[in-house]
Amino acid sequence: MRKSMCQWAFVLAIAALVSGCCTYCQKEENVPLNTVPALVQSTIQAHTYGGTVGKVEKETTKCGVVYEVKVEGQAGQCSEIKVAEDGKLLKYKAGKDKKNHDKE
Repeated sequence: MRKSMCQWAFVLAIAALVSGCCTYCQKEENVPLNTVPALVQSTIQAHTYGGTVGKVEKETTKCGVVYEVKVEGQAGQCSEIKVAEDGKLLKYKAGKDKKNHDKE
C-alpha cells in the first residue's frame, strides 16, 4: 500500500512538472497588430468593444503561440485579451482603470 502511494505521488509530481513547462520556457516580443494571423486579428477586433488596440505581445512557449493584447476602452479603462494562434479566445479580462492597469 505504501509503495503504491509513493508511486502515485511520483506520477503526480512528474505531471505537475510537465504541465508547468509551457509557462517556464517562454519568449515574449512586442509585435504590430497587422503582423498577427488573420484569425487572431478577427478575434481581437471582435472583443475590443469600441476600444483601441494598444500593445500586442506574442508569447512563444513549447505549447504554442499566444497573443496578449491590451485594449484601451472609450472610458479610459484597459482590458486584456489572450488569443491562441488559431484565433481561439483564451482569456478576456475587462475594464481595469488605466492607472492600475499600467502598474501590472
